[in-house]
Amino acid sequence: MLTPYISHISPIVTPDFVGVGYQCRFDPELFTAQSAQQLGVEFPESLHRAVTKRQAEFIAGRYLAKRCLAALGGRETQVGIGQHRAPLWPEGTTGSISHSNNRAVCIVQPLEIAEQGIGIDIEQCMSDSTANSVKSTIINDAEYNLIMNHYVSFAEGLTAVFSAKESLFKALYPQVKAYFDFLDAEVVAMGRENLTLVLRKRLTANLSAGSAFTVHLRQEEEMVQAFTQS
Repeated sequence: MLTPYISHISPIVTPDFVGVGYQCRFDPELFTAQSAQQLGVEFPESLHRAVTKRQAEFIAGRYLAKRCLAALGGRETQVGIGQHRAPLWPEGTTGSISHSNNRAVCIVQPLEIAEQGIGIDIEQCMSDSTANSVKSTIINDAEYNLIMNHYVSFAEGLTAVFSAKESLFKALYPQVKAYFDFLDAEVVAMGRENLTLVLRKRLTANLSAGSAFTVHLRQEEEMVQAFTQS
């Protein structure tokens, strides 16, 4: 049963992805204490004291995860909360959830390799002032030049790179199980639909400096969506 606070549910189609993905819009002002129950999503104790917007985005993401898992034929469709608040996926699956500006996205696929990971991220385009204030924490000078060669708007390009690096972190988390810095991965090639990230430091025995990853990008209505597979 849907609730009025969730709308515009549609599949996510991503190149080279064999799993299931959904996206939706949600309205925190229409979220109620009954929404999670109506959607069949567990409401964790840790969320009870959160502000309504946080509750609404969490439940929207978990609802999409439930739909993805059901589409894959899974018996368990609830996603727990693991270390560093990362989603705890049912055995035999892996996935990723993101939300921004009242949009939520989720992708899930069967887990074929123990440390396999996928990452999706969605971001609202930064303002010019925000982009200029945070750029030094996200990119180096070479990446700045790449952005300026491919985007009219620096803020839009920086948002794409930020989202790409967020998706890479999510994809690699099953192996790394720790945070790493935005500057530990560098954009070495980019276009409007994809870019290449290269690790600049060794993260694990299997993730050495020089490891490269393709990130697929999608942009619409002031939003950027990034997808990575490890």
